[in-house]
Amino acid sequence: MVWAPEAPSTPSRPAQGEIAALSRLQVLRLLDSGPRGLVEAEAESRLLRHGENVLPGHRPVSWPRRLARSLRDPFTMVLLALGLVSALIASWGTAGVIVLLVVASCALRSNGEYRADRSTAALRELVATTATVRRRSSEDAEPREREIPVDQLVPGDVVKLGPGDLVPADVRLLRARRLTVHQAPLTGESAPVPKRALDLPQGDDHLCRQGSSVVSGSALAVVAATGADTMLAGSSTAPVRRSSAFDRSVNGISWTLVRLMVIIPPVALVANAVLRGRGFEALPFAVAVAVGLTPEMLPVVVTTALARGSALLARSGVIVKRLAALHDVGAIDVLCMDKTGTLTRDRPVLRDSIGPDGAPDPEVLRWAAINSFWTLQLADPPVPDALDEAILLGAPDHGEVEGVDASPFDPVSRVSCALVRDGGAHRVVVKGAVERVLERCTLSPPDRLRAARLADRLAEEGLRVLAVAVADRPAVHRLGEERGLAFAGFVTLADEPSPEAPGALAALSRRGITRKVLTGDHPATAARTCRDLGLSVGAVVNAGELDDLSDSELAEAAGRATVVARCTPEQKARVVRALRARGHTVGFLGDGVNDLAAMRAADVGICPRGAVDVTREAADVVLAAKDLAAVDHSAQHTRAGPRTPRLPPYQSPR
Repeated sequence: MVWAPEAPSTPSRPAQGEIAALSRLQVLRLLDSGPRGLVEAEAESRLLRHGENVLPGHRPVSWPRRLARSLRDPFTMVLLALGLVSALIASWGTAGVIVLLVVASCALRSNGEYRADRSTAALRELVATTATVRRRSSEDAEPREREIPVDQLVPGDVVKLGPGDLVPADVRLLRARRLTVHQAPLTGESAPVPKRALDLPQGDDHLCRQGSSVVSGSALAVVAATGADTMLAGSSTAPVRRSSAFDRSVNGISWTLVRLMVIIPPVALVANAVLRGRGFEALPFAVAVAVGLTPEMLPVVVTTALARGSALLARSGVIVKRLAALHDVGAIDVLCMDKTGTLTRDRPVLRDSIGPDGAPDPEVLRWAAINSFWTLQLADPPVPDALDEAILLGAPDHGEVEGVDASPFDPVSRVSCALVRDGGAHRVVVKGAVERVLERCTLSPPDRLRAARLADRLAEEGLRVLAVAVADRPAVHRLGEERGLAFAGFVTLADEPSPEAPGALAALSRRGITRKVLTGDHPATAARTCRDLGLSVGAVVNAGELDDLSDSELAEAAGRATVVARCTPEQKARVVRALRARGHTVGFLGDGVNDLAAMRAADVGICPRGAVDVTREAADVVLAAKDLAAVDHSAQHTRAGPRTPRLPPYQSPR
């Protein structure tokens, strides 16, 4: 809803197009807001006036509609046809029994679907999405940033956006740094779209709509429309859910039974006519055979069992958002996962800084700290990068350096850039993946090879290796594809292995689940971590080597590999699709925006409750913690089935 201040002559509520044509200052004035955010009391008043930021949901399905939908079931239609045949041959007793069976089945199924829908809605509320909002306790107080539920947002609220965030409402950008947004649910565009906080609007580059998600960069924005007034509320488009292993299994069983019902009764009728000389007199018997073969209660039993199983798992901290995923978790035979935070604790510790000659060099750490500090300060992400925090925690004072511009780490380019003024000179500092930084440096072939070998040697020790490069630039410089850099050296960090991972990996292996690690880290680093955890590494593949392979060749290579390193988000998704194409039921465990594409491509997307908003929204199963033992716990009980009277609550060892 677009808010306008109350006055004796309150202006009409502006339309979406009018908001799009206003400058930042005009929008803030219209919403009676400012960059410091709303006062809490005013936000509460607006919430009461305009209601919660909730899309207008569809009306609950009525009982008549549920019953009518149940009649479209293939088994029900077969029974009705048999009832009609019975009535035509005046077998009124059989016809009456069939009609009674259909009515009872439809009533039970409608009631089961109602209970399942209500249970699923309650489970989804346990993983509600939040937004980072800037508000003040009073007019004179300093603004504070905090997390609030998305449904509590009101027009005029100032929100922060970062990688992995769902855009919580229709917003107008006030400030943006290297912001790209995925808005396929609204426009169908598969590629991320760059957004800019233009003061003089051009098109809709300065607007972000509810339903889109942030891929990279960060932004500060003001909420312009909420609830029913958002563009998403007026859109009738809905994402098409992929066909899961459960859907394929149920469809296969259903059509097999339908074929039997079509074939066996006529065979019984013909056999009676040939062997006993009874023609249409045997028709009631054939109808009885068909009725006996019709599993009319199958949909009722399946829906009830899945709903009960989801409720039982919820008691142990595992939230199943899609009922069919309960079966899919138990059917997983390949589990793909990221390394950081799953096999390790996601708390990197700074180890060393090394110059191009392989000797310790504190100057490399200084430049890395400058990059980390100004990336965090200028890009202002809602959640600081763990690597940047580790570098700043272990780095000394980097001196009098003033930040000019910064580009945060991007999972595709795998580098971050900072433009700073150091004394009288302007310099750009680039930090990131070794090969991506080295290709931007002016190095001779022997020096480039020597640096790559040094990085490989450090990675084989299980260290995460970041390359650092520096170059002088003019005062007015737009960050982008930096070239002609001077290679400064490497910064190394260590990830502490998760103490629970070895036991969980072994338990998954005993259940026949193949484990694969898809990571953006160096191949040697990922392989060393896996070996330390007792995971048989086998083949280690660099994702760049898979780009030129056909789908069939990729499927074979992915089947052999245990570790696929240097993965971009799309490469992770392609590996998952290749594994599914080979007939595997694939689960993907991740928590970052770079895992989103792979999670959507998998049969089952799994994430912890602390995952970024967009990943948590796309997941089929949400775990209490990012712990492989929780995945094993879920697989154990979904394979055991909901017959188990009571599940023991899962307790994370952490």
